[in-house]
Amino acid sequence: MDLARHPLTDFEQCLVDAADDRGFNLTHLVKYYCELSHPDSHITCYLDRQRIPQNAIAVMIHPETDVTPLHTVHGLTVQSDLRHGSNMRRFPKRLHTGTKPIAYARLIQCADLSAFGRLLHALVPASTPRSRSFQAEGADP
Repeated sequence: MDLARHPLTDFEQCLVDAADDRGFNLTHLVKYYCELSHPDSHITCYLDRQRIPQNAIAVMIHPETDVTPLHTVHGLTVQSDLRHGSNMRRFPKRLHTGTKPIAYARLIQCADLSAFGRLLHALVPASTPRSRSFQAEGADP
């Protein structure tokens, strides 16, 4: 990971720290995306770094993820269309507008840092250890 070439902004670091609190690790960093992976559940998502200067939290999730439960999570907006990007290396590829397949994903907009945390919590199956320090609201320690 080349933090010198693609340094994190303060806001991006805040998001990466929040993800770390929920068991996600920053595993790959490029100009347009931060790859976050949960090692126990093998869930990967990408922060869209192009939207962060506007303080928008846009998260790309695997295109085959069932988004039905995400519609009920406060502060999340589930986009109906798919997004494409060459650096989402852990997601499937398909032909889009070019001649070579490109990775694609579903876009989830998070209203704030709390909504981002709720999204990460919702992505990890309940049977998976979530993190060292995060407990779901109302959960017993």
